[in-house]
Order: sequence, then structure tokens, then C-alpha cells
Amino acid sequence: MIAFVYYFSAIGAILAGSMLLPALIAFSAQENDLGYRILLYSGSAGFLCVATFLAVLGRLQGIRRNTAILLAVFSWVAFPVIMAVPISDMTNLTYIDALFQTISSFTTTGSSVFANAETIPSSTLFMLAQFEWFGGLATLITLILVLAPWEIGGLPQVGSASIAASIVASHVRLVSFCASIFRVYLFLTLLCFVFLVLAKVNAFDAMIFSFTALSTGAITPAAESIDLVLGNAGMLILAVFLMIGATSVFWHSYLYNLELDELKNHRESYFILATWIGLAGFIAYTLFAAAGSVSTVPDLATLSEGAFNSASIISTSGMQSRPGVFSLLPPTLVLIVLFIGGGCYSTSGGIKFFRIGGMYSLAQYELNRLIYPHSSKPTRFGNTKLNIEFMKAIWSLFAILIITVAIASCALSLSGMNFHASFTAIIAAITNAGPLYGPEWGTGSGVIWPTYSEMLTSQKMIIATVMILGRLEVIAVIASVTVLIKGLR
Repeated sequence: MIAFVYYFSAIGAILAGSMLLPALIAFSAQENDLGYRILLYSGSAGFLCVATFLAVLGRLQGIRRNTAILLAVFSWVAFPVIMAVPISDMTNLTYIDALFQTISSFTTTGSSVFANAETIPSSTLFMLAQFEWFGGLATLITLILVLAPWEIGGLPQVGSASIAASIVASHVRLVSFCASIFRVYLFLTLLCFVFLVLAKVNAFDAMIFSFTALSTGAITPAAESIDLVLGNAGMLILAVFLMIGATSVFWHSYLYNLELDELKNHRESYFILATWIGLAGFIAYTLFAAAGSVSTVPDLATLSEGAFNSASIISTSGMQSRPGVFSLLPPTLVLIVLFIGGGCYSTSGGIKFFRIGGMYSLAQYELNRLIYPHSSKPTRFGNTKLNIEFMKAIWSLFAILIITVAIASCALSLSGMNFHASFTAIIAAITNAGPLYGPEWGTGSGVIWPTYSEMLTSQKMIIATVMILGRLEVIAVIASVTVLIKGLR
């Protein structure tokens, strides 16, 4: 319990300190009243967290597996609940709407309950984008240090992940490892910001988009369509950084250190890049055909939009270069690619390419055994051996995700939403790609789909719950409930 309180208060103190940046934005944008409110909330939360942190400092021991799982799940629920208080106060949203918005931000889903994006104060927008950025960082740490070491959900065992249990057990190693992830994450964010500024994007807009790209979220700085805000060069830059966010952090390490053997055996990221290029070409062709002439949509604009929208779908960001682009594509294609998502150990949502590849490899091996019954060659996907226990974890996660989608879709339908709207909203929530759901999908059917701001409170809470389940890949929540039940016995 001491370790639980120690780490939770430490994270809370960091988040409280990070609110100083939105306060500076507020004062620079002449939002003085909001600036003082942010400082008040930051100071109050910071005092409580630091006091708690110092109270247990010296009594800390290693953190156990069960405690790590509980800490991860509790943090993903508690911090949005707390952050919703200042967001509600600063925007005049009801607490439920503010809670929905903060969960959407922290899980990098990007769904918005704001009826008019132009009314969002700059400081509030920056705070939500920054919270989203921290959510992306928390996703990486949760995957590597909590889910992977104990093979929750069939995550591939790579070098750093396989020793994560010992890292968690040591305070010094845990802090050092998290700091190294933070430094790389921050560096890539700043690099994206610099490139966007060089592409003549407004500095404030560039920072919001940089937060969004690395976290594969969907918070945008303006009500204008993205193609107008970023331009062709900006969309290409953002597409590249969305793909960085959608691919494994370990693959990035292999590239940086030129580990050729590991690069050769790492299959997932190459499948992701190939899918990005193929889907980008298809989207570019679709946009070109819909425009009807080169003079309406120039070739460069078509290609940049294709690259951006393709990266947005694969990374499960859900942003569109302009309203209605996704509605031009086959809905089944968009939903399938979105449900697969990006890579393991990335900030993207979805099942992940690795798990799909693992299921395909095992199916291929079993079919081969029909011809060669005595074959005993183990199946692999890249450099990961897919034994029966590993595949059980993958198939368990896949089954639980399907069941979650079915139950949540039915619950939304029973609350009064059209079934197609319910299904799309749940897919968008569980893959953390909130903007994918939009009223334009219902145009052809003649049924009006409600926006997030128009939904009932019960509908928002169902979707918010699914957002968290999708971010934690459902099975971590089940594991934490199991731990709690065992603890009560």
C-alpha cells in the first residue's frame, strides 16, 4: 500500500506541476481569470500530492505485481476524475461532460463534447492537449512495465520488456527507466514542433499538433479543417510523426542503435509502414476521383491528404484532413484497419498488428499440420516464439474485445441510439479514435446520428468506460478486479 500511495502521489505532483504551462498560456492570451484559477488548482493539488509523497518517502519498498496492476488501473480512472473538476470550472461544462472530456483526452481518444470548438479558451485547449500527451506517455509505461512482464494480453517479449518485472521492483531502476522514456518522448515532440514551425504553422497550433501526433490523439487547435491549418507540408510532417507514434518504441531503439539482427526480425513495423503506403495511395485516388479534376484538388494536396488520413486511421488518431473524408471510404475497410490499430509498445489503440500476425502464423501452422501431422516445428512471428500459452493470451484478449464491443453496442442501442451509430461509436471508443464517429456517417441512411455533445448522460458514460477499457486493453481491468477480489477474501 505504501508503494501505491508513493507512486500515485508522485504522478499527481508531476501533473499538478505541469499545469503551470497552461497558466502561462492563459496569461499570454489575456485569459487572466483562467490563469489564476489554474494556478489555484495546481497549487492545491501539488500541495496535497507533495505532502503525501513526503509522508511515505523513506518507507518505500519494491512494488509487487498485484500492486502495479492496481496502481495502473486506478490511475487511469482517478486522474481524469480529478482533472474534470478544473475543466468543468473553466469551461462551464457539467461535471459529467467535463469527465467525459478528460477521459477522452487522457486515453488519447479525442472525442469532444464542445458544441463549438471556437469557444474553447486557449489555456483550456492547451491543458487538454497536454493531458492527452501525458496519456500517451502513460500508455507506453503501462504497456512496458505493467502489462508486458506478466504477458497480459499476449504482448511480445522483447529485451527491455522481459526484465520489466525487476525494473518495477527497484525504485531506482523504475525512475531511471521512466525518465529515459520521457526524454525520448519529449525530444520527438519538440522535433515535431520545430518541423511544423518551419512549415509555417502557427507556434501555438504547432505545439497542440505535436502533443497530438506523438500521443496519436485527436485534439486539434482550431475549428478550421486541418488541411487549411497545416497545409501540404504540415500534413506530411504530422503523418510521419503519427506513424512514429504508431510503431514500437523498441523498433525505434533498434533503428537508432543500428541493431541489424533485431531490425531484420522485427516484422510488425514493416507491415504497418506497408499498410500506411498502400492505404495512402487508395485514399489519394479516392479523393482525386471525388474531386473530378486536377484543378480542383492538386496532385500534391491529394497525396499529402492521403498520407495524413492513412496515418490517422492506422495510428487510431481518427483525425480527418477535412470533414467527410472518411465517409468517402468503404466503412468496413476503415473499421477493420482501425480495429487492428498500430504496433505493440506504441501509443496507438486497437488489437495491434503483432497479434493479428501471430494469429495468422498459428493458423498457417495448424493448416500445415493437416498435411504433415507429425510436424513439430514451433511457429514464430518475427523473433517471437508463439507457444500455446502465448496464443491463449492473444486469443483471450481478442475474444474479450469482441464481447466488450457487442455488449457496449447493445447497451448504447437500448439507450436510444441507432445500432449503426452505436457500433461505430463503440469501435471509435475502444480503439481510442473518437473523431472517427461523426454524424456524416448517417447521412446516407437518412438517420441523424447525435454528436457527442448531444448524447445522453448514460450514453456518454458507456462510451467513456469503453475508452478506458480500450486503453488498458480490457484484460488489465479484469486482472485488477481479480486482484481486488482475492484481497477481500
